[in-house]
Amino acid sequence: MASSTDRIAAAVLTLIEERGLSGVTMSDVARTAGVARQTVYNHYPDIDSIVAAAISRHNEEGIAQLRSAVAIVDNPTAKIRQLTRHIAQVSTRHNHTIDVDQSLAPVHRTALDIYNQAMERLIADVIEEGRRDGSFRADVDPRIDAALVRRLLTGVSALVNAQPGRAAAITTTATRTILAALIHPADLGA
Repeated sequence: MASSTDRIAAAVLTLIEERGLSGVTMSDVARTAGVARQTVYNHYPDIDSIVAAAISRHNEEGIAQLRSAVAIVDNPTAKIRQLTRHIAQVSTRHNHTIDVDQSLAPVHRTALDIYNQAMERLIADVIEEGRRDGSFRADVDPRIDAALVRRLLTGVSALVNAQPGRAAAITTTATRTILAALIHPADLGA
């Protein structure tokens, strides 16, 4: 059986996805989690703390899944394809476009920043690997390009979530766009 903190975290994510952040109350969290309201208050002083903890836990799991998805392939180009595909697949199952960062108190936005930084490090590692083995252009900057790729993947997530029936086309187009920025123009047939 899941612990009360596990149930609370799951309840928060469910409620945010259904109602948005502004529609989540401590009472709703307790009811959805199947715990007493006092149990929620025993673990968290306010709704921002619950949301930050739930998002942090969710994001840790998400980064672990991304790392696993990338680890099953052995070259940087395939890793970019796998990363894009994974983001699209997750987005067809869950709404990952919830704009909670602007609704959270600044102190709690750290959970989102940590996820974005971890994702950018993963992408930067793939880009650096591609630079080293000659798969990607020597003039790409892993830090800058990783930040841009992460933002493009955020857009992929939003598009796939809004148009799940077009997930395959969105994934193909996004992958092509990313690789066009990273691969030598001669390798693209340009």
